[in-house]
Amino acid sequence: PAEDADAKSMSLDERDDVVGKVYRRLMEIESRLLPCGLHTVGVPPTAEESIATLVNIASIDRPEDGIKSLPRLLAESKGRDIEEVYRNNNNGVLADVSFNQEITEAVRAAVRALVERSTNSAGRVEAVSPVAGLMDKMTGGSPWKRALAGGGFEVPEEQMESLFGYLEFCLQQVVADNELGSLMDALDGKYILPGPGGDPIRNPDVLPTGKNMHALDPQSIPTSAAVDCAKVVVERLLERLAADNGGEYPESIAFTLWGTDNIKTYGESLAQVLQLVGVRPVPDSLGRVNKLELIPLEELGRPRVDTVVSCSGVFRDLFINQMNLLDRGIKMAAEADEPLEMNFVRKHAMEQAEELG
Repeated sequence: PAEDADAKSMSLDERDDVVGKVYRRLMEIESRLLPCGLHTVGVPPTAEESIATLVNIASIDRPEDGIKSLPRLLAESKGRDIEEVYRNNNNGVLADVSFNQEITEAVRAAVRALVERSTNSAGRVEAVSPVAGLMDKMTGGSPWKRALAGGGFEVPEEQMESLFGYLEFCLQQVVADNELGSLMDALDGKYILPGPGGDPIRNPDVLPTGKNMHALDPQSIPTSAAVDCAKVVVERLLERLAADNGGEYPESIAFTLWGTDNIKTYGESLAQVLQLVGVRPVPDSLGRVNKLELIPLEELGRPRVDTVVSCSGVFRDLFINQMNLLDRGIKMAAEADEPLEMNFVRKHAMEQAEELG
């Protein structure tokens, strides 16, 4: 509300709307990822650092591995769709802001239960012992299942088995002590095992540390995971823009593609541009992306949005194939025989052709 708004004249629903938006902003600040300071080579992470990493790993769907995120499983246990919860949370709906916070706290409690059984007396995780899991069935279920039950969520053990098996593997990689050995081998001129760099939350394959890092294979982006994330981001962006514009979708959106950003996210920004235009990347059997297909309007459910893209020098030089993909994707949309009110790319291309003769 405005600074001079009189809260006394607000209805109960209007007050709840204000409280919900303030609550959402506070929870957003609380859950923001912050750096923990400089890392000391060879020192294992603290339990709290491990928990923070695993909470974020557990909150991302990984369809390529057949793993649902823990927030999605918790929402489904209450008969809800997590995307709807996120959407209402972003809109400040008080009930779902509160429900989203309950999910967040339950995820933290479950991951904490996983990490704590491998935490030593100094509060650090040095090794992960799978033997502890053998006693779970004799003690009323796994520690994370009991933690979730304490938060009011009942999720069958078999639904979480693959997720927590994956998280336990990630924890083993997080605490693996490869750094000093690799450092000494490097100083001695020996071979260092190569591995991808980047964000361990989006791609836990970058773990463990102590590898000879390389950025990525440029031909492999955008990855399937980046495309899935981009779809969600674009849908939320267009929903917000349409809500602010009387239900009308924008005809054009300006976009900047940065090289380092696309390296860290494995092409998520690039995938967002393609999603706005309504084009889907198609990887081959080796994961290389060299084909595109036009998403039918019936599946897209909205107009194709014309996107004006500027690229950084690093992106232009490093991602030559992706520059070609962008060019082909825009041409595919512009040449599609579709109503102009549902294809702003074609509409603007025809207007420009008419203007230039």
